[in-house]
Amino acid sequence: MSKWLLALVLCLSMVHAKEVPFTLEDRDRLIRMEAELKALSKSVDTRFEETNRRMDTRFEEMNKRIDEVNRKIDMLFNFLWIITGIFTTITVATIGFAIWDRRTTLKPFEDKIKKLEDKDKTFLEALRSLAEEDKKVYEILRKYNML
Repeated sequence: MSKWLLALVLCLSMVHAKEVPFTLEDRDRLIRMEAELKALSKSVDTRFEETNRRMDTRFEEMNKRIDEVNRKIDMLFNFLWIITGIFTTITVATIGFAIWDRRTTLKPFEDKIKKLEDKDKTFLEALRSLAEEDKKVYEILRKYNML
């Protein structure tokens, strides 16, 4: 294995042993390429910075729009709560009015019926006391099961 390593080292030394002619023209060309690369690097950096600035402004605009939409949704929910409260109040008031109206409407009729029932009881008692003395009245009351 060491023979292979030795052969490889010898081959590499032969490749490096060749002299590469390097002229002033090549040197000038490298300097110009380096200057162009620096200029290109600065240009790319400024483009990236500009793109970052534009993206930041767009994100800020999107955040403002999202905040505005959230505010509108909150306003809509508040409006719906108000509408629900109004509807509930109207419903409770209507049911309360119906109950109150029914009670106040039926109260006079209940009083009249109570008076008529009292009069009927009094009249029936009077007929029963009359039936003790009169046989015809007794027979009529008995016929209608009023005794």
